[in-house]
Amino acid sequence: MRVRFVIADDAPFLRELIRNILSAEGGVCVGEAANGDEAVRLVQETLPDLIFLDMVMPLRNGLETARAIKELHPDVKIIGCSTLDTPDLIKQAMDAGFDSYLTKPFTREQIIDAIIKLLPQQGESSHGRT
Repeated sequence: MRVRFVIADDAPFLRELIRNILSAEGGVCVGEAANGDEAVRLVQETLPDLIFLDMVMPLRNGLETARAIKELHPDVKIIGCSTLDTPDLIKQAMDAGFDSYLTKPFTREQIIDAIIKLLPQQGESSHGRT
């Protein structure tokens, strides 16, 4: 799987978990953020294929962060990762620009399946570089 990704979550162990899962599949982590402002900056600097985005973070929540990212880079795919899973919140997330939504705890298979559904050619980088 050739995909360049950013992880935005205020929990270091979750960033490590996602990074390890995707790195083992050939993905390249181009940055990690502990808050929404860092996430927007990283997307600007690295232009990843996708970002894993937590809903509850300091400075900007997931909804605010997704809106800012999609305004600047509408082609970047956003996969939400959160313990919050009410239908209303998931609808708000999709309206804000999330492309997929996983509820914590998630499995390796759920992450891989979400990427394959969102990115062309079974998870290969749309930017042509890794």
